[in-house]
Amino acid sequence: MVTNAKVTVDDVKKSAASAATTVKTAVASAPATTKKVVDEVKKEVATKKAAAAKKAPAKKTAAKKTTAKKTTAKKATAKKATTKKKAVATTAVVQYQDREFTEAECLKKAQAQFKKDYKGKTLEELNIYIKPEERKIYYVANKDSVGSVEL
Repeated sequence: MVTNAKVTVDDVKKSAASAATTVKTAVASAPATTKKVVDEVKKEVATKKAAAAKKAPAKKTAAKKTTAKKTTAKKATAKKATTKKKAVATTAVVQYQDREFTEAECLKKAQAQFKKDYKGKTLEELNIYIKPEERKIYYVANKDSVGSVEL
């Protein structure tokens, strides 16, 4: 029985390491994505300026250029404003064999069990793994403290 628990804990540690790697990769690629979007906006502005310059007579070119700059500045501001929206409130509910529990409940139980098991340690990071077929919540806290609690 202890051997099975050790295997499960090792599996949990491996899963946590894999998840951490995935998050680091996503964070590293975020600036590149942002740069691509900025480059696309710049290209769009340049094409619109060129099109406006072709349509306008020579004397009205200066007026059209300032108008184009103002409208592109407004568009850029509008895009920035839409990206600063409030975070969406979410809830995760697991239903399994006439049982129902939320992610928040599982986190609270894991935190409480950590405090019982590791008195005096500060909780800095907590990853949970829910196994409804075993009616257990496994956790890895601070990358080195492992345990479980009943659902």
